[in-house]
Amino acid sequence: MIVALTFKTMYTLGGELILEHLFVCRILEMFLRKIRQKISLRLKEKIFKWGNFQTLADESERKSLEWSMGFPGQFDEHRRFQMHFLREQGLMPHHKLLEIGCGPLTGGLPAIDYLDAGNYIGVDVRSSVLNMSWIQVGKAGLSDKNPRLIHSTNFGDNELEDLRFDFLLSFSVLYHLSNELLDGCFKAVSRRLKPSGVYFVNVNTETPSDKWLEFPFIRRAVADYENLADRHGLRLKDLGTLSDHGFRLDGSEKLNRLLRIELGGR
Repeated sequence: MIVALTFKTMYTLGGELILEHLFVCRILEMFLRKIRQKISLRLKEKIFKWGNFQTLADESERKSLEWSMGFPGQFDEHRRFQMHFLREQGLMPHHKLLEIGCGPLTGGLPAIDYLDAGNYIGVDVRSSVLNMSWIQVGKAGLSDKNPRLIHSTNFGDNELEDLRFDFLLSFSVLYHLSNELLDGCFKAVSRRLKPSGVYFVNVNTETPSDKWLEFPFIRRAVADYENLADRHGLRLKDLGTLSDHGFRLDGSEKLNRLLRIELGGR
């Protein structure tokens, strides 16, 4: 009986010692794992810094943005000009703006920053470019402005329901639309404009038709746009060239015509 009790006591004490040993080992394992993670993270940071990878990543992102809206070297001036022009035409923070063909938010990002929260909506047919746009909104710290970006093949007709806007913008967009799509665009615009709303576009009237990425690049006369606008109950005014309004790039794009479109046919 005494032997049995002694054995039982030793077994219990041994079990407690084993459990205590396992607990200590577990704590040490967790501690060492955290140390390894910190060392690994710091090593990655050093390698990233030494290899200048952040600069390379920024340059790669920049090139992606440029090719998504045009060609290298144009991005900054496109951004500056679009916002300058909209404000010159009376855009105020309380206005609601719809950008048809918003792309990577070349002009959209400063517009989101300028407008009151919830007043910017961008529509584009390319979902991959809109993914880039959301990243730009986050990096700029503008998520609280609550912009809305819509992937659509019909100019947001389904998603926007009966919303109307003070300003609509399509910059470097209309000359990439086939005749059928252009007709659909003007139809959508006639539905989206407030009675006092305005739609601003730039169009190619000089450079021969060609192709850009997967899109056509089409030369049309201002009269072609004017006739189409009239069919959809819109009136059009030619405001002159981009260069006339302070566009600073030297390429043929400066000869694009700026058009102001409103409700009310000829």
